[in-house]
Amino acid sequence: MHIFNTVVKVIRKPFPKGENRLWYYRSLGILSLFAIVFLYIYKPFGMHQLKNKSFLIYVGFGAMTFLGGTVYELIIYRLKKFRKNHTSFTFGKWLLNNLGAMLCISLANFLFARFTFFGYVEWSLFPTMIYGTFMVGIIPLIMVGGFFIISQKNKDQNITNEVIVAQENSSNTKHQLLFNIPILQIRYIEALQNYVKIAYIDNDGHLKIQIERATLKEIQTKVKDSSILKCHRSYLVNVNAIINTVGNSQGLSLTLSDCDMIIPVSRTWVPIFRKK
Repeated sequence: MHIFNTVVKVIRKPFPKGENRLWYYRSLGILSLFAIVFLYIYKPFGMHQLKNKSFLIYVGFGAMTFLGGTVYELIIYRLKKFRKNHTSFTFGKWLLNNLGAMLCISLANFLFARFTFFGYVEWSLFPTMIYGTFMVGIIPLIMVGGFFIISQKNKDQNITNEVIVAQENSSNTKHQLLFNIPILQIRYIEALQNYVKIAYIDNDGHLKIQIERATLKEIQTKVKDSSILKCHRSYLVNVNAIINTVGNSQGLSLTLSDCDMIIPVSRTWVPIFRKK
């Protein structure tokens, strides 16, 4: 059960690389080169019997690998709009997408092999080509996926580190007030339709809530050039109060000092948040 839960957790990990077409073709190129090298070194599926122009045939299979993946990207994958929702793209969807691409690659390689060696197509042998393609492609697929999961994890850690640095370097307006509340004592401001909820620490160190009739846009104008930053469509946060950050490029969750409320930073605001 523990192994199953671990696998499910990995499959559900955000995989924002899925929207990047350049990255897709780069990965496809790596897979194609791997196919050429693999066939050249190991000569599986009876290829050791090839004598004339064998290397060109290996290159041909590599080219068909790239072509099959490109067809999948430009036609099937595009029609399904598989990657339109950036925030919902996960490692599992990335893996499923690549398995679909490998199926198209199998077809391209199958047609190439049949016309190159025999001059005609015998569809009953297509499952054998699917098996061979998946056996060759599954290793680089796992390696590429694992590499980018690790890279994304490191990137996410860098994001959280930059947010901590950002709050240390943000401006400090010691005497600025908002509705008679010192800016430095404010923890967060939440939108409540035509009102806002201001959470702050009073002079006795207790968390207090004050409701005022205003909008977040109006509040932003009042606290311009202060340590109050918009992090979500419904929240402003005092970056000087951040004590911990958890999340990734899809969004962050902020923990504030002397406050139990977890403040979200939506994906849209992460880049701006890191610049502060």
